[in-house]
Amino acid sequence: MSPNFLLAIKSLTMRASFDNYGDYLKNIDWGQVATVVIAGVVIVLGVLFVLIGLFYAFGAIVSKSEEAAKKRHEKNKQQTNDVPAVTPAPANVAKAPEPVVEQGISGEVVAAITAAIVQSEEGKPFTIRSIKKKSVSGRNPWASAAVYDNTRSF
Repeated sequence: MSPNFLLAIKSLTMRASFDNYGDYLKNIDWGQVATVVIAGVVIVLGVLFVLIGLFYAFGAIVSKSEEAAKKRHEKNKQQTNDVPAVTPAPANVAKAPEPVVEQGISGEVVAAITAAIVQSEEGKPFTIRSIKKKSVSGRNPWASAAVYDNTRSF
């Protein structure tokens, strides 16, 4: 049998032989208790400081890469501004078809949707084919998503 197993058996039998709690406390090795407590605190704090260092380093790496990307973007933007763009005159430019707008949608709503798309596309060409109201079948779409998410099988 291992010594640890025998020590555990001995401590169990010692507990049973004490008549009161004071006698039990007299036989505790407080040096070993202090060693275990201090070792536990040191390990937890050491791991905490290692994690803090990792997250700090990760934050520094990400911020440097963001700065580098921003500088590259500004450099590319500056180079494109320095070179005048030569655009050939279009021979037969077909006019983009007007979007099909559902009855009851005001011009302001169409303008707001178009402005949002222009902003999100950042100058890339796009075509709006239609604008329709979404029919909601009696329930908020977020509520429907929640019901779906909470009732789907695993």
